[in-house]
Amino acid sequence: MTRRILLLLLLALLTASCAPKVVDVAAPAAALEPTGFKAPLHRWPEADAPALRFLDVDDPWEPMNRELYEVNAILDKYVMYPAANIYRIFIPAPVRTGVSNVLGNIGEVPVFLNSLLQFKGKKAAISFCRFLINTTFGLAGVRDLASRNPKLARQHEDVGQTLGYWGLGTGPYFVMPVLGPSNLRDTAGFGGDTLIMYLEMEYLYETLGLQDNSPLDMTELIIRGLDMRANTAFSYHSTGSPFEYEMVRFIYTKKRELDIRR
Repeated sequence: MTRRILLLLLLALLTASCAPKVVDVAAPAAALEPTGFKAPLHRWPEADAPALRFLDVDDPWEPMNRELYEVNAILDKYVMYPAANIYRIFIPAPVRTGVSNVLGNIGEVPVFLNSLLQFKGKKAAISFCRFLINTTFGLAGVRDLASRNPKLARQHEDVGQTLGYWGLGTGPYFVMPVLGPSNLRDTAGFGGDTLIMYLEMEYLYETLGLQDNSPLDMTELIIRGLDMRANTAFSYHSTGSPFEYEMVRFIYTKKRELDIRR
């Protein structure tokens, strides 16, 4: 019995010696009032730090591009934006929707061709079905019936993406007059898309028996510009950032990279 008591006492002593000690230590700043963060920041990434290289965009024409950016901002403020507002105010929403649908339906042809050139059969098939459905049952594209089917969502392919798909580099960043951010490859691609659309419209006018197409071409160009601006949420100098030019340049470049990978 005595040996058991001694053994229990010994275990109790060992347990007490191994248990963590609890020490009441008062925090030095516990009694101080919050002072906020006042320490000055002495470290930031260097201009050419690897952490910032993902922001790099080839922009050897930056001085000219910045000037064009500002010219575009002025044109947008005093011409395009007010014109788009007038268009929104005086043209009823159903009519504007119908105009957007018709233009989108015409744009299915370049998407179809560019999808074929990139061997994207599914996208080409979707664009073809959309064009067929909207042209016939959708009253020449006025109604976008195809979009009611989730499997027939509108696709986006252009000549710039086709050139990128086949390995052509972007070339230097370039701000297109009026149209905004682009690069050398996409500017050439825009010319290709414009040519396809021109040929498509000429074929349409010829099919309808219209001879003098110049007024129609000009009217179509104006309507297309108004529709594009009315459906574009971006406004120059509205981001509140002093680095808006860099931000737009970066977002455009990365978006186009993703567009080509899709």
